[in-house]
Amino acid sequence: MMIEKEKTLKKNIKDYVMIVIGSIIMALSLVLFLLPNKITAGGVSGIATILYHTLSIPAGFTMLVCNIPLFLMGIHYFGKKFGMKTFVGIIASSFFTDLFDKGLGWGALTDNKLLATVYGGFVLGIGLGIIMRGRGTTGGSDIVARIINKFSHITLGWSFMIIDTGIIILTGIVFKDVELILFCLISLAISSKMVDILVEGVISEKSIMIISDSWYKIAQRIMKEIHRGITGLDSHGMYTNTARKTLYTVVSRRQVEQIRRIVREEDPNAFVVISNVAILQGEGFRSRTILAEE
Repeated sequence: MMIEKEKTLKKNIKDYVMIVIGSIIMALSLVLFLLPNKITAGGVSGIATILYHTLSIPAGFTMLVCNIPLFLMGIHYFGKKFGMKTFVGIIASSFFTDLFDKGLGWGALTDNKLLATVYGGFVLGIGLGIIMRGRGTTGGSDIVARIINKFSHITLGWSFMIIDTGIIILTGIVFKDVELILFCLISLAISSKMVDILVEGVISEKSIMIISDSWYKIAQRIMKEIHRGITGLDSHGMYTNTARKTLYTVVSRRQVEQIRRIVREEDPNAFVVISNVAILQGEGFRSRTILAEE
């Protein structure tokens, strides 16, 4: 029991360190590239960018003020899923953004919008990816998207797209610059791609196959906690000569780490295969085809 507690403590410490490091990198992307050039990748940081240039309100402060009520809503609707790690992500990203910008007075590394778009999106994606690897978030559109998904038939992917695109369009309207919208969309695409690479890969949907003696408990937890359907296939272990169920499901990349955690908790020796999905069609997912990783 003591060994398990020590492992859990070490894992939590590692997660918090990753969240703080990711928040620092995210803040650097905002202060050095995106914020001074009025470029945003959507989310709460997009609102912060607008208020930063129109009302001179510190970006970190705006991010904090916007995220706190969203965080409380997340706690209300999803319980401890949006617990301390999300709170730390919110506080750290807000704090370091204002520290670098107002406290240390760091400015943009470049006033070339294309360079700021590319490098800002790249660094932002790395920061967000590290935060997600630490099982945390920075709140914002992540919470809103999950709430929309909970009370509608809109998938998480579409929810994120609607929110982020809407804020980007609002940015272009406020600053009366159509080209700015195009730059922001490029930044969003780059940051999203980097998050994909750091977290699980470059394709949004993943197919997961799980072979475990604890298949029933795992299946029940996935359906209850992840709200994703799962199929139990009759199978027979040739080496052990035992019959069992092989679990199969398809989920978004944002749900993969949650499922891996469930499997580890129920059966550390479970055999898990996670694969990219090239063609997907059916209820709950959009149809799409990906060729040669385009």
